Amino acid sequence: MLIRVGIVGVGNCASALVQGIEMYKRNPEIEPAVAFKDIGGYTPRDIVFASAFEIDARKVGLDLAEAIFQPPNNATEVYKPPKLGVVVRPGPVLDGVPAGGLVPKVVEGTVEDVVKELNSTNTHVLVNYLPTGAQKAAEAYAEAALRAGVAFVNAMPASIATSGYWQRRFQERGVPLLGDDTQNQIGATVFHKTIIRLLALRGVKIRDTYQINVGGTPDFVNLMYRKGDKEKTKTAAVKMMAEGQEFDAYISPVAYIHFLGDRKIAHTLVEAEIFGGLTIRIEATLDVHDAWNSAAVVTDSVRLAKLAMDRGIGGPLISASAWGFKNPPVHMSPEDAYKAVLEFIEGKRDR
Repeated sequence: MLIRVGIVGVGNCASALVQGIEMYKRNPEIEPAVAFKDIGGYTPRDIVFASAFEIDARKVGLDLAEAIFQPPNNATEVYKPPKLGVVVRPGPVLDGVPAGGLVPKVVEGTVEDVVKELNSTNTHVLVNYLPTGAQKAAEAYAEAALRAGVAFVNAMPASIATSGYWQRRFQERGVPLLGDDTQNQIGATVFHKTIIRLLALRGVKIRDTYQINVGGTPDFVNLMYRKGDKEKTKTAAVKMMAEGQEFDAYISPVAYIHFLGDRKIAHTLVEAEIFGGLTIRIEATLDVHDAWNSAAVVTDSVRLAKLAMDRGIGGPLISASAWGFKNPPVHMSPEDAYKAVLEFIEGKRDR
């Protein structure tokens, strides 16, 4: 059983996903580092890439295995896959051009072009890796996925899985929908959420918290101009871990530092109050390879989407979205989301 995956936006995250899947596929002795080894009979090695879409002229027309290494991509090269036989096609532009001059020449396609490509390649699951701020372009690809009957994994902050409009349409069409905004394997958001959740469970009163991120990826260039959606999803995800408490929170990507390359460094501070009114202060620094940090979660999400398709389940997948995304339709703590996904895999809950 194979899962035929399409990719929207052949940037750093796509590069890490393609490199990782192909590396594991061609090196069976290496165990994939994912949370769920088997999802309904699907392993990471059952993923094959079927289609890809871009607007950057430097990538359109190339084989996907070549396009993932074109500028401005700078994801760490771990494995160089052979040609995959997947030609990168142009897609709709709309607001999908990242800020900061990252795409000097644009090539445009239409929604109809995307639908035809999805159908002709028999794509099962479409992963949206468009840059932050591309709400209209994300909606165009969601529309294409609906028309083609393809599951949609919204890995960026646009409101799709959290939108009542799109929830209803995917439900009516019987097509799975996951999102919004991937929560990395051990990323700043899930790390921050876990700290806040632990304090809340232990009866600690949170006063204030911040998280500031710096990095050297093209995503950080874009975020310097279009960070609003990212700030909202990250802040909401953290504050939901201490329901019933009111506290100040500032969470933001703040700087692009070119020499960091594909690294992201997150600085987190929490100030809180314990029994007796005394204070507690937590400071933590997380240093990760940003694109690779998202690939495991998307690998799980793709397999969960295909399992839902196999079972005839359409609309937003509550458990999978709570586990894998910063701004899901229903927020859960990391441990509750993990249990919910296990129940979904075992058939004990319908979504």
